[in-house]
Amino acid sequence: MKTIRTFLLVIALFVGCINASNAQFSTGERGGSFTLNFIGSMPVGSFSEPSSSFYWATSPLIFDNGNASMGAGLGFKVDYRFIFGMSVYISADAIWNQLNSDMRASYDKIKKTKPNYVNFPIMLGLGYQCFFGKVFGLYANAGAGLGLLYVTPEGWSDNMTNFRVSTAFSWQAGGGIMLGEHISIGAHYNYLGNHTIEPKDPTISVPGSMLPARKMKMSVLALKLGVIF
Repeated sequence: MKTIRTFLLVIALFVGCINASNAQFSTGERGGSFTLNFIGSMPVGSFSEPSSSFYWATSPLIFDNGNASMGAGLGFKVDYRFIFGMSVYISADAIWNQLNSDMRASYDKIKKTKPNYVNFPIMLGLGYQCFFGKVFGLYANAGAGLGLLYVTPEGWSDNMTNFRVSTAFSWQAGGGIMLGEHISIGAHYNYLGNHTIEPKDPTISVPGSMLPARKMKMSVLALKLGVIF
């Protein structure tokens, strides 16, 4: 309940600031805009599921499940709106997710550097906006494109395993509300891709680098707070 009250208070402050500044939508005009998005990332599906078992010397990246937990990100969207409310857009995000608490504790116990997932989805899509008065509107959009995955190195300082950058088909769909001319709040499902996690330049002398390449499906629920320019 405390979280809900805090959220409603923030919304009320946003609306109050918008009314105070006499902001209003350009509802009948075409034109472009730039949105800077602050992202909260919640892994879903197999990306969030823990492995059934693991050992102190085993990397979580040999498993099909992601063992991922909450993360954050930053992104932007450039769109062009037509007079009837439809728009086309291109967007790019950087989304970071860490391992779950059990995996992090396992790495800390043996003083091993933990890997993190960093996804870079780049999308081209369509959107729609409708407005109700001067301070409230709704939006929805969907797009598809290319997802890039960078897994940070894992291991010990003298024995690190690096991973190849992976690319895969990616898509997203979502929607939310718009408050005045400059604020958007929304939820988006991002399928980040079915990625190949593969050690870079594996060598027999470095056991950790001999981890087999694995496919891993990655999806997140992205909560976005946008500042529109």
